[in-house]
Amino acid sequence: MVVGDLRRRAAVLVALAAAGCAVPYRACPVELPGPVPADAFARCRQALLARYGELAFAEPDPLRLQTDWVEVDELPGERRISVYADGAELSVVVEARWLRERWFDTPEWSEVRADPATERQLARWLGEVLTSP
Repeated sequence: MVVGDLRRRAAVLVALAAAGCAVPYRACPVELPGPVPADAFARCRQALLARYGELAFAEPDPLRLQTDWVEVDELPGERRISVYADGAELSVVVEARWLRERWFDTPEWSEVRADPATERQLARWLGEVLTSP
């Protein structure tokens, strides 16, 4: 009876782990009142350059922009911002990583993680950039 319970629990854990791995990350959409403007690439490019400096990647068709890693003021860390068009929708992805100090070794970067709060802020900001005259 105990072996059967363990097998059932193991099967449930494996199924949950597989389901968790199968869920793709959903980028934060930029809310616009209509379709993505024709000059979206130029406006987003200019806005990102003004706010973050140099871009690591810029491609107009399909629209894809990405900053290099930019220092953040919170913990010692960095963010990288990506803006891209997926069909008729413009989306933002923010990746973040932090320096981890170790007791007897040099610091190392954490794994890269999504930063949903910053994504929402940037999506609102880009929505304003794209809808302002």
